[in-house]
Amino acid sequence: MKTYKLTIGVLVISVGLSLNAFGQSVTIDLQQAIDAALANNIGLKAQEKMVQSSRALIPTGFNIEKTQAFYRHDQNDIAENGFSNSVLGISQNLQFPTVYVFQKKINQDRFRMQEQKYEISKIQVVKEVSKAYYSIIYWKNLQANYQYLDSLYRQFSIASSRRFELGETNYLEKITAQSKQREIGVQLAQAIESEKNAYMVLEQWIQMDGLVQVGDIQLRELNVEIIDVDAHPGVVFYENAVKMSEHAIGLEQHKLLPDLFAEVFRGTNSGANSKVYPGFQVGVSLPLWFGAQKAKIGSARTDKEQSQLDNKNFVFQLENRTEQLTIELKKYMEAIDFYEQEGKVLSDQLIKQASEAFKNGEIDFLQYVLLIENSRNIQVSYLQNLNLYNMTVLEINYLMNP
Repeated sequence: MKTYKLTIGVLVISVGLSLNAFGQSVTIDLQQAIDAALANNIGLKAQEKMVQSSRALIPTGFNIEKTQAFYRHDQNDIAENGFSNSVLGISQNLQFPTVYVFQKKINQDRFRMQEQKYEISKIQVVKEVSKAYYSIIYWKNLQANYQYLDSLYRQFSIASSRRFELGETNYLEKITAQSKQREIGVQLAQAIESEKNAYMVLEQWIQMDGLVQVGDIQLRELNVEIIDVDAHPGVVFYENAVKMSEHAIGLEQHKLLPDLFAEVFRGTNSGANSKVYPGFQVGVSLPLWFGAQKAKIGSARTDKEQSQLDNKNFVFQLENRTEQLTIELKKYMEAIDFYEQEGKVLSDQLIKQASEAFKNGEIDFLQYVLLIENSRNIQVSYLQNLNLYNMTVLEINYLMNP
């Protein structure tokens, strides 16, 4: 029984791989597309490696110099037995301990900044995937509109040709019907090509093996999410930049403190009655010229001021851009509200009444075309404004670089 189940499992996997190999598409929703992008996007993987590299460098703040081992033989160093000593020892130079503390803090700040850059990149990927996904849905909805009109115009084009052959209508009506049918056909073809392009953009971000497909979904309004400015990755990035500049000032200031060094050695010789002479030496290195270091401190303070200004500017631009996009939303929302409250009913009635009136001979073909055009423009305008509304919502929800 176990062997039978294993065989069936292998068969299912093999069939799945074969279908994928022959170009079978996989239908995915938005969350699946986002998950795939976050898992597969090579650019994000490269950013993640940079985060890991930055984390690995944190301990390098304690970059103590190499310990020196030395051998010394001085003919002037005569022991009690009359022989000169050979000396073996080790020595170590150290900066003032607080210097290493500040260096580590700077490395930690740099790591946190790299983390925020990675978060910004992730959010940017999510935004671009969402925009491509909803663009596909938009073009699908637009195609459905054009396909309906294409079918309608095609039928009346054929009917007009027959009526012209029977002498029931003039040549103008016939060529008008044909031109309108061809016009809609071109717009339908353009919508199909635009959908293909949107698919290419989506695949560019998710970078999955095999083909992906988006289901036939009705285009709906997206919800606006309020931005928490304090928790925004860009704001946190600049706040860490300010902290790093503060720590850089502390580092340069503490470099004015004396360096430390210590040395331990022992001397002896190979003569009779030789002894071992241990010894040690400690000391400090005092800075006597402060000009260069003071200049570095001044430069670090200027860097801090710049970081603070960058932070304030980013917050200002973020809030200002959000306000601009919100105004854009209101503009598109007015068109959407009109369609939902009046336009949809008006569009449906125009098509229905125009079709009945034309069939009953109450209006001629040119009048019919005008009514159909008005109905089509209402629907297309609604879809266009709804798509622009959704793209603006995504810009607000995932606003990273105002």
